[in-house]
Formats: sequence, structure tokens, C-alpha cells
Amino acid sequence: MSLAKVNNESFSANLYLDGLPVVLNQQRLQQTLRHKRITQGEKLDAEVGLADSRTSALITLADNEDDAPLLLRFVPEGNCYAIQVIHPGVFDGARLFIEDKTHNLLVSTSAPAQLYSISTYGVAKASLSNIASGPAYIELNSEPKDKPLYRQVSDGMSKFLDANPNGTGHNAFNPKPARFVISVLK
Repeated sequence: MSLAKVNNESFSANLYLDGLPVVLNQQRLQQTLRHKRITQGEKLDAEVGLADSRTSALITLADNEDDAPLLLRFVPEGNCYAIQVIHPGVFDGARLFIEDKTHNLLVSTSAPAQLYSISTYGVAKASLSNIASGPAYIELNSEPKDKPLYRQVSDGMSKFLDANPNGTGHNAFNPKPARFVISVLK
């Protein structure tokens, strides 16, 4: 049976990395402002980030394990998925996309649709049937070039890229692709 025939069901899911929920940077910054004990500098940094639509649209990790994860809708297209955000507000229905110059993973309501494949242990192009039984480790790859997502941490914030963030050129410093835990909600 071909994967294109199996991969025909949309589903909703949350993603986690190292125990932290994947979120919009907007969510992370709003959560920062809810802290009772933040400095004026932290408050201003969060407010500036929220005022910038690009900064708010970055996909990142929450600062705390108990923060609410971003709800994602995986819509099949062939053996890949378009991934949409289900989040009240300006980003509801926005799609994940890779920014050309920076290779950063963001969301947008106006960028052209981009597709992602899911790979899991032993399955290069996985579908819902490969991960529906419970939480599973996956890698997301941007298509059509089949480039894995990497995590890059700068200034205390995680970003996801579809390019190796190793700037040294030495392969000893190459990171491994981000290995997410997916929790399917249907």
C-alpha cells in the first residue's frame, strides 16, 4: 500500500522538545509578562517582541514545562503535511513556513504554503498510523528538499531552522536534528 493512500487523515497534535512545549514566541512573551517578579528590562523586551509581528511569529519553546503547548493541525498533502496553527488571535489558521534568508521556522497567514514530512524510527515519511498509538519521537523535515529542523539557542531563546546552525564548518560541532515528541489529539 502506498503512503499517499494511507496519509489521508488530518489530525491535531502538540509538540515537545526536551520536555518543553513548542509554542509561538507570542505565547512565550505573554507568559513572561504574567510573571510577578520580572525586571523592567525583561518587561520592556517582552513588550517590544510582542509589538513586532515577525518576532511574535517565531516558533520556539516555552520557558516552563507546564506552559500550554501550541495546538497544530497536520493537513495531509501527498506524503507530506501542511501544518496550521490553531490559536485564538492574529495567528489562528497561520501556516508554518521557513523564512528564506534566516532559515527560521515561523508562522504566517500570507506566506505560500510549505510542506513538511514526519520521520520516526524506521519510517522516513510517516503518517498518522505510524504515530497515533501514543506519544512518539519524530523529526520534522521541510520539503521538498527533505531538510531536518535543528534547534538553535541564542539569547536564551530557542529557534528552529532547516539549516545546520554550526557556523564553524567543523563536523565535530554539528548538532543532531531536533527530535520532537508528538502527542496526537485527533
